[in-house]
Amino acid sequence: MAKTNKLVSPFLKWVGGKRQLMSSINEQLPPNIKDYKYIEPFIGGGAVLFNIQPKNAIINDFNEELINVYEVIKNNLEELIKDLKKHKNEADYFYKIRGLDRTQQFKKLTTVERASRIIYLNKTCFNGLYRVNNAGEFNSPFGRYKNPNIVNEPTLKAVHKFLNNNSIEINSGDYSEILQRADKRCFVYL
Repeated sequence: MAKTNKLVSPFLKWVGGKRQLMSSINEQLPPNIKDYKYIEPFIGGGAVLFNIQPKNAIINDFNEELINVYEVIKNNLEELIKDLKKHKNEADYFYKIRGLDRTQQFKKLTTVERASRIIYLNKTCFNGLYRVNNAGEFNSPFGRYKNPNIVNEPTLKAVHKFLNNNSIEINSGDYSEILQRADKRCFVYL
């Protein structure tokens, strides 16, 4: 596989993440993986995408909040970094931010504020667990970390550059619709 930028890596911890399995996954990939269009219908934290760093890809997830984070990193990085810097690693503040999705104020948040909220909650909640209740409200508890890396600028900047310097299409929808776009020139990671 061609040389990759090690800073291009997952910026979120995600349930089912493949970061720990990458050496086993790499053994299964074709040596000419970058010659294919890469398709990942369940992107999550993006460990496989960021490991391969394809020039041409379609990524998707049904979780609109997650996909919003990818789009904001691609299109509004400086605003995102600025907004992330306002967050505090304090339990009362955490529960205030977590509770926004239970209020009318949530609908007024900009895409940048929503992305910042997801990254902040992911970095400060228990085990980085993105979990919602039946009403779609984020409900993981505060994680009590001493010094979480809420604003990982080097990684965010590297991911921003990767998303913009390559043909990476970002979608949020049903995985089966994305799979219908695959042909023999594609490599699909499921």
